[in-house]
Amino acid sequence: MLNILFGYGEPLDKFIFSVFILVAACIAIVLHEVSHGLVAKWNGDYTAKYAGRLTLNPVKHFDLYGFLMFAVVGFGYAKPVPVNPNNFKHYRRGLFTVAIAGICMNIILAFLSAMFYVLMMLGVNNVGHRAFEYFGEFFRISCTLNLSLVFFNLLPIYPLDGFRIVETFTHRGNKFCSFMRTNGRYLLLGLVGLNIVVDMAFRYASALPYWFSYFDILGTYLRFFVSHVGGAFIKLWSIIILRV
Repeated sequence: MLNILFGYGEPLDKFIFSVFILVAACIAIVLHEVSHGLVAKWNGDYTAKYAGRLTLNPVKHFDLYGFLMFAVVGFGYAKPVPVNPNNFKHYRRGLFTVAIAGICMNIILAFLSAMFYVLMMLGVNNVGHRAFEYFGEFFRISCTLNLSLVFFNLLPIYPLDGFRIVETFTHRGNKFCSFMRTNGRYLLLGLVGLNIVVDMAFRYASALPYWFSYFDILGTYLRFFVSHVGGAFIKLWSIIILRV
């Protein structure tokens, strides 16, 4: 978002795209967290419900550090929904289904966003109205943000969902899980910090070689999977819609 605010372009476009990013991020993050709470409830844990977190009100899910991270590096997080695994009817099944709930929701949102993006581009080609371009950009941003959340959360690093998935299939006291519980937050901080450093280096030292970007491990990983999966979604919907 900061790249848009301080980059080049018309002030009106900057404002519109910033609003699009905020709206798309709120939808993606809030539904991600609510999905965790709903699936936990289906598994017998009502902690999120009693805490008032099964709501679409973004204020209830707001996390200052997660928002700042989102504004600086393009992806972030909301306040985690409280879950008590001891209340699950089936412990391991509950752990797994709750862990993948948010990821599945973001995949669905990305897939639907790709569909609406293709429809908007079809409108641009057939009608040519500027509104189709703006809404097309909104759905493109939504697809990208949701896929960024998917692949970010799939990392097997505590406290992300990927770690919870790994934890489901390992025994108590597993060395990897113990290490991640102790050091996962610092590892994430290091990856995000590296992302910021490399981005700043390219911003102020344009002569840097392209391969220097690979030092941004997290950014390289996200760009690869988000671009390929997002492109696949758009191609699939293009084929489906053009045949209808």
